[in-house]
Amino acid sequence: MEYSKIQKKYKKQVIQGMRELRVYQDEFKPIIDIYSGMLAQYEILLNRLMEQDFDIEVETQRGGTRKSAIATATEKLRDQIILYSDRLMLNPKSLKAKAEKEESSKLADLLNSFDKD
Repeated sequence: MEYSKIQKKYKKQVIQGMRELRVYQDEFKPIIDIYSGMLAQYEILLNRLMEQDFDIEVETQRGGTRKSAIATATEKLRDQIILYSDRLMLNPKSLKAKAEKEESSKLADLLNSFDKD
């Protein structure tokens, strides 16, 4: 499957998930594009790793081994995907922080209403 089809698939899933969680805003579209692109790249790289039977080591010119470029790229993408999922409020950690913030806002509003009296 080509990159653009995979990216569109993920973009649709991300927007749908964000709408279900009630965190979607049109202003997030550029970030969603980047995030869905990273998910597509991750899927492509993971498929390549599977084709190589998850052989993540390559030989160096000196006869040693090092981590393959695909394995390194996969790890870096995984880290970036986690960061973007936080920003888009698509994981439990960010949703918990959002809920706590809303609770503290409600409490602050209630306390402020007593101050006005």
